[in-house]
Amino acid sequence: MSQSLPRGRTVMTANEAAAYAVVLARAQAIGCYPITPQTLIVERLAELVAGRDDVEYANLDSEHSMLGYVIAASRVGVRTFTATSSQGLLYAHEQLHRASRERVPLVMVNVNRSVFAPWSLEPDLSDSMSQRDTGWIQLYCSSAQEVMDSILCAYRIAETVLLPVMVCAEGFLLSHTSEVVDVPDQAAVDAFIPEFRPPKEWVLDPDVPRAFSGLPEPKEYAAFQRNVADAMDEARNVIETVGSEFGSHFGRTKIGALESGGNPEADTALVSIGTIGDSARELLDDDGELLIVRVHTYRPFPAAELSSVLSRAGSVCVVDRASAFGSFGPLGGDVRSLRLEHASAVTNFICGIGGTEVTPATLRWALHQARSSSAARGGLGPMYVPEGV
Repeated sequence: MSQSLPRGRTVMTANEAAAYAVVLARAQAIGCYPITPQTLIVERLAELVAGRDDVEYANLDSEHSMLGYVIAASRVGVRTFTATSSQGLLYAHEQLHRASRERVPLVMVNVNRSVFAPWSLEPDLSDSMSQRDTGWIQLYCSSAQEVMDSILCAYRIAETVLLPVMVCAEGFLLSHTSEVVDVPDQAAVDAFIPEFRPPKEWVLDPDVPRAFSGLPEPKEYAAFQRNVADAMDEARNVIETVGSEFGSHFGRTKIGALESGGNPEADTALVSIGTIGDSARELLDDDGELLIVRVHTYRPFPAAELSSVLSRAGSVCVVDRASAFGSFGPLGGDVRSLRLEHASAVTNFICGIGGTEVTPATLRWALHQARSSSAARGGLGPMYVPEGV
């Protein structure tokens, strides 16, 4: 027998919040393959949909087949969901490209976990950030509430632009940590997320046989890729619109591309992503000359929004929680690609790898280096924060 959903303010983990959001969004096909620290999502979903005849819950034999299942289910006009972590996401890499290029509007939660080798169950963002060029919209969360809200928005976004959305949440820091989450009621969610109605010509129909993903001429292949790029550009405005409508509908703020805090005219800015963005806000208690920026939408990259909010900063400190070998970190490289004419230095730091602690003290160290180190300013790569800082 299926379990009932909680309502209102309830203590839960981000994994539980994800499962509740998926049920509230009325996903009809759920593909699962458990992997730590994501497992609780599919376990809770199994409990929530047990005995229901309006939801197909499929146990698959790998993450690759799991993605294949939800892609196929979506192509027959069904709202779908899946979740994974780390090696599972990497194993499904081929299917990630397929999903975006077939314009499949599925939603997946990736609970971030370090990747092999050596073996680790601890969090960093290397798994999902290594997939940033697969054509998926990527949303990075800093709380369980944001996980729930982002999943609800993700279905609106995905089904509007016909692209898959990956909602990312750091393992254990969010997945296994409890907090108070405001769970909306079903009627409110139904009013926010309309019924999934994909274009008829896109849906697989045995009564109308058509060929998909055949072998095109180079110019037709290139046109398919441009269509994905155009849809990603369209998503920029859709993400902001959906976030604004979410706020009006549910009565709480929903971050779109990014959020900022502190002094907007400060000479120094710290840019981060995920839970580090929340840790960074503690610096504002004793640093009035600091601007804090947390990126929520990493793909499509919010270049215009970041350029605007950083337009007065002379020193920009970018903190990545993902490994970078031979170049800048993922976020650091993207920020450095912006035309920040007022900035004399954009310094990139790597920390938090493999679950190592990132505290306000860590970030103060990075800011001190960014403000004082000429070597950091002129380097050809990021600075790795020393252990114990």
